[in-house]
Amino acid sequence: MLTQTDGAAAVPPPSAAERARNRRRAPVRRLRLGLAVFAAVIGVGVVVQASWRSVVSSKLQTQAASTPLLLDKPRFTGVLKDGRPFLITAERAERDAKDQNLVSLTSPTLVRGYGQPDSSQATAKTGIYREAEHTLLLTQDVRITNSEGYVFDAPRALIDMRTGEVSGDAGIAGSGPKGSTRADAYNVTDKGDRVILNGRVRTRLEPRR
Repeated sequence: MLTQTDGAAAVPPPSAAERARNRRRAPVRRLRLGLAVFAAVIGVGVVVQASWRSVVSSKLQTQAASTPLLLDKPRFTGVLKDGRPFLITAERAERDAKDQNLVSLTSPTLVRGYGQPDSSQATAKTGIYREAEHTLLLTQDVRITNSEGYVFDAPRALIDMRTGEVSGDAGIAGSGPKGSTRADAYNVTDKGDRVILNGRVRTRLEPRR
């Protein structure tokens, strides 16, 4: 017998079949919820992984861009304006990370007229090669020798790799078969045939025998 309370119809209790269906549906709903949560976690993981890879790749590219290029036993070759080939070697070369035009050299050696009988050689402890300007600056214990037996020592030597001109403003001292000389500055042109000495020049000539 059905009764009414406050004008509302009474709801009959669920039957045994409905209770059984509800019990079967509950695990399915929990499984669907679990799958949805798992999919969300996977999606977040993929996004985080992609972002992390992007950050790591960007960091590696930044580090690579800021890391100087190092070369062991480098060789630079070319031809001077007068047609003589030249060769620059070194124990080590380091290209500047910010200025790709600048290459720092350790124990550089320059041979002008490479492979020719009248070649000359310049060595130093350090050097800077500027490719765009075609200049080689030798510093620390610079020594220049030629095929005629002359040896010159200087603190610095700036060499124009197009013309072969050599100059220095920190002094020079040299000696050879015909005498010795010292000066505060020098400039060598015309394949070494013309030498201009400046500042406290002192020259000693050896007597002919």
